[in-house]
Amino acid sequence: MVLLIVVISVLTILLVIVGIQVIFILREIRQTIHHVNSTLNIVDKVVTGLKNPFEEFGGLIQGLKGGLKVVESFGNWMHKKTAQDNEEFPTK
Repeated sequence: MVLLIVVISVLTILLVIVGIQVIFILREIRQTIHHVNSTLNIVDKVVTGLKNPFEEFGGLIQGLKGGLKVVESFGNWMHKKTAQDNEEFPTK
């Protein structure tokens, strides 16, 4: 009977110690996850900060392409207009 009480007491003490260790491990995991989350937020801000200028640069390139198409169309129109004028009024 005494042996049973001693065994139950030792097992209870061991389970309490294991439970406390599990609580400490879970607390450390929580802190680590919080730290990783903070780091990911910082990385997200940096990536967003780097992404925006490249997107704006892409918009600038698209605008320049559109502007060059307008200039090219105007040049073609002027060339056709000059060709028509030369046909109507040939130089001698």
